[in-house]
Amino acid sequence: MTKFVAIKIHYDHRKSLMPYLKYSKVPTPEEYQEYLDLFHDEGIGGAGFHECLNFSIREYENTKIYLPPTCIPSSKYTDDEFVFFSFTYKDDKEMPSSIIGIHAATRFKTIGKESILRNDIESIEGAEPFHYCAESPSELTTLITPTIKYDYKDGIFTPKYSRWGYGLRYINEKHATNIITAALEEAKKRLPSASISEEIIIQREIIVLESIQKRYGLFSKKTSLNIKKSLPNDDSVPDREIGFLGEKIVYEEEVNYAIKHKIPVSDIEWISQSDPQSPYDIKTIRIINNEKIEHFIEVKSSRVLDESNIYLSSRQVKFFQENEPSSTFKFVTFTSKNTVNSIRELNFNQLSNEFELVPIKFKLKHK
Repeated sequence: MTKFVAIKIHYDHRKSLMPYLKYSKVPTPEEYQEYLDLFHDEGIGGAGFHECLNFSIREYENTKIYLPPTCIPSSKYTDDEFVFFSFTYKDDKEMPSSIIGIHAATRFKTIGKESILRNDIESIEGAEPFHYCAESPSELTTLITPTIKYDYKDGIFTPKYSRWGYGLRYINEKHATNIITAALEEAKKRLPSASISEEIIIQREIIVLESIQKRYGLFSKKTSLNIKKSLPNDDSVPDREIGFLGEKIVYEEEVNYAIKHKIPVSDIEWISQSDPQSPYDIKTIRIINNEKIEHFIEVKSSRVLDESNIYLSSRQVKFFQENEPSSTFKFVTFTSKNTVNSIRELNFNQLSNEFELVPIKFKLKHK
C-alpha cells in the first residue's frame, strides 16, 4: 500500500549551490560549521546536516534519503511504499514554508529509528558521519524548482492544521495531486526564462513529476493523460566509482579556478549530481578577454587498462556540436588504485579529429 507523507526538513542554506542544485553535494567543513553556528546562535536548523544529500541523484543508483527521527513512520508501515514530500519550516531563514522536493516509491532500509552509515562519501573533519534510512529510485526523485509556498491552515497541500509541529503528517491523494499539479505548472512557466543549466534540470523535473503522476494516478482536471516522455536510457553502465571520482576532481579544479579569479563559487555548478542525464556534468566559468564566459564540461573517466570504455550519447554529441566554442570534454584516466594518471581537455572538433564515433545502437525501421 502506498502512503503519501509530508515531512519537514531544514533548507539547504549553502550559498555555493544554486536553488536547483540544493541537497546534492557534501558540504565543506566551513559550510558544515556555518550550519551548526546558525543552529547554536539563532536556533535555526539542527545539530547536524544529514539531509544535505537527500537529492544527490546518481545514474543507475537509488537515491539515499535521511529522515529526521520525528519523520520516521511507525515500524508497522516500514514494508509499505512511501511518497515523501519535503517541506521547510515556517521560520526557516532562507526558504520558509515551502515544498521543496519529492521522493516517490521510497522503501525503508532500516527498522525503527536506526539509520545506516553512508560509506559512499567522504567524512568531514570534526563532523559526525552521515547516515541514511531509506532509498527512492532516482527516476522518481526530484527537487521542486521553483519551490511551492504552503500554508498548513488552508488544506490545499495538507489537511488543515491549527499547528503542525516537527513530525511527519500523512496526506491523501488530493493533497499529493495538488502538489504535483502546482509543481508542474510552475516548472513549465519557468522554462522560457531558464538558463541552459536550469532548463536541463527543469526538463528532467517535469519528466519525473509526470512519471510520479502516472504511477499513482495523481491527475487533476487540468492534467493531460497523454504522457509519452521518459527518462533517457542507456544500456552501457560505466564504472560508477571512477565516474564520480573523475567528476569530483574536475569540479574541485573548477572551484579552485573560480577562487583564484575571484569568481563566486556558486557559479560553478555540478549539474550531474542533480540530473545524471544532463549532456554535461559541470557548468563553470572561463575568463576570456577579461570577460566571464559560461563553459560546459563533460567528464569521461576511465582506467589506464580500459581506455576504450568511453561512450557519448547522441544528446551529448548534439549539445557539444552546437556549443563547441564554450564546451569541452575532460578525459580523466585512473590507475588501478584510483589515483589520477592524466587529465586531457578536448573540444568537440579536437575530439572528432582524434576519435571515431562508433554507433553501438540502431533503431529498426520498416522498409
